[in-house]
Amino acid sequence: MPVNPDIYKAVVRLTNTFGLTERTSLGSGVIFSPSGLVLTNNHVIEDENFGTAFGQITAEVLESADRVPSEVVPAELLIRNELNDLAIIQLQGGSPRSFINVLNAPLADASLIERRIRVLGYPPLGGDSITITRGIVSGFDGAGNLKTDAEINPGNSGGAALDDSDVFLGIPSFINVDTKGKLGFVISVNKIRKWFQDILKSGLPKSSDELASAFADSNFNFSGDNLSQENNHPRILSKFAAVETLLAGHEYEKVIPHIAYILEKRPRSALAYRYRGDALLGLNQYLEAANEYRNALVYAPSDVTAWGNYGIALTHLGRYGEALRIFETISETSTDAAEIQTAFILTADIYDCWGKSDLAKKYQEKATALEVKAAERRAEYKRKRSPNDRIAALADALMHVELQNDEDKNKS
Repeated sequence: MPVNPDIYKAVVRLTNTFGLTERTSLGSGVIFSPSGLVLTNNHVIEDENFGTAFGQITAEVLESADRVPSEVVPAELLIRNELNDLAIIQLQGGSPRSFINVLNAPLADASLIERRIRVLGYPPLGGDSITITRGIVSGFDGAGNLKTDAEINPGNSGGAALDDSDVFLGIPSFINVDTKGKLGFVISVNKIRKWFQDILKSGLPKSSDELASAFADSNFNFSGDNLSQENNHPRILSKFAAVETLLAGHEYEKVIPHIAYILEKRPRSALAYRYRGDALLGLNQYLEAANEYRNALVYAPSDVTAWGNYGIALTHLGRYGEALRIFETISETSTDAAEIQTAFILTADIYDCWGKSDLAKKYQEKATALEVKAAERRAEYKRKRSPNDRIAALADALMHVELQNDEDKNKS
């Protein structure tokens, strides 16, 4: 039982809907000031593909730990740092019910090893309510992060790591999983406070009451890796726009160098791997395409398009059983009529290859029955970008510059 039951109310569930991809990510955050400042991970509020933080951020706040968060509060990004994987946002609204004193928490040292640790956050597998897991501090890694055997899952990122006396230890941020086991890693209070000192021109304030004025925009140091919404590599937007245009025009060879640039800057971009897979699929390089889709799925395991195209690559490689399992999973779990119809069509093709015409006909009929709904859904894809979307317009304008550069290189 925590010393202060209200500590749960200082941990919020964050939702970020990205303006460029209309993708939603979930994570957690820690309220650390009476003015509603929230500490979280950069990767919670950043679009991993584009490296930008354009998006609508909302925080869901607890009234009681035994219920799901019932208050939804808009939030504004103040500053972020890709290298440290830290970000600060500001809740827009009244004063929070509770906050965690990050400013005066004792620094982490070797005395923490084997101390009990609690991880608070909102992993989706725990449902919509707050989830608490326990373990011990298992040590430190070379970067000064705490290692722990406490369960940390996607969605926990940016939450709170506390000891049994509610002392703030850091924020759970990533996991390391392989066949030998699983460990979670927590960005320590030491690294957090050091970053606070680096970004505040006037230095670290002495009390939490002074945090509101200290974290004013005019007092921020935006040099180095510190950003607000900006992208460290502005050409990423235009590169992605160029890739999409080239793929639509079936100019697959030209896609490859653009993707190489993107992955050099954004090595965890699932979309870049998927697009390279699409280019290789168009070039009939099926084994290489399958490898790229696997890479994409490491970083975006729920990307239905990557799964579907991976299944297509496997079909071309004659690995029908694996492909069939993928298409069956899509048809059973997706709610998108276009995705389900495509899965039915590809399933029918596999049964045709196996000479099972009755089963092929059955799935062809299922696909036909979805024709109207699938067509409506595909029409929605085409209307995805609003003509008033200034970011999309900027990306399109820059895309023409990228393509013109390609033409100039070819001429020379």
